[in-house]
Amino acid sequence: MYTTQPRPHSAADLVLAPVVISIERNLARLRDSSDLEFELALELNDDASFCADEADRVRRILQFATRNVDLHGWAVSPTFDMQGLAVSHGQYTISIMFGKQVANYIEYGVPTWP
Repeated sequence: MYTTQPRPHSAADLVLAPVVISIERNLARLRDSSDLEFELALELNDDASFCADEADRVRRILQFATRNVDLHGWAVSPTFDMQGLAVSHGQYTISIMFGKQVANYIEYGVPTWP
């Protein structure tokens, strides 16, 4: 039986790889940072004082992850478990995981380094 593999159907589908790679590079900076809070504050020109809860902190990470990324019509949102980002367009969704340090920051509000 012949099965077909998903193929790009639009210009947005064709740019998925550059979008995901750009978001991943931004998140890697946070994963590798020895001072996650400083990295966020410097890049976003803010401080964590307005991040009262998990939802605020995940929005801050989302803003950092998509900063200077041309999304080409792809939507980015936190995953339901707040452990990563869902990159979606039409019927397709790709998940990019935060990693332990970023996930701990979102959940507990305290940046940790392994």
